[in-house]
Amino acid sequence: MQQLDSPSGAPPASPSRSPLQGIADAAARHYKEQFGRGPVRCKAHFAGRDAVLVILEGTMTPAETRLVEDGHAETVRSFRTLEQHAVQAALVAAVGALAGRPVRQGITGIDVQGDVVTELFVLESEDDALTPAG
Repeated sequence: MQQLDSPSGAPPASPSRSPLQGIADAAARHYKEQFGRGPVRCKAHFAGRDAVLVILEGTMTPAETRLVEDGHAETVRSFRTLEQHAVQAALVAAVGALAGRPVRQGITGIDVQGDVVTELFVLESEDDALTPAG
């Protein structure tokens, strides 16, 4: 996996801001607005030609951290996953606009023990030659 300034098909980066920085900023803003706490650290990476991976660290609230410490990790994971699923459309739309291509699928993962969230965005393929299997 490589961090790049712009993949083929993405809008050209402004001199002061890359599409990846815009995506990371949008993800951080989304978490702050939707969950009441933005991440401590957030980075976006192109994962090949058709995917963007965003890694967010430090998104859990103090109450969630306490619940994990008290043995309720699975409950916190389930609830955070449910919450993110409910509000993911806005983040998917923002990533698609910043990447310059529609997002086919957004996939969220969370490790409540390490307080790390991953957001994987699979972009519409640029390769028109691809056809569905079967």
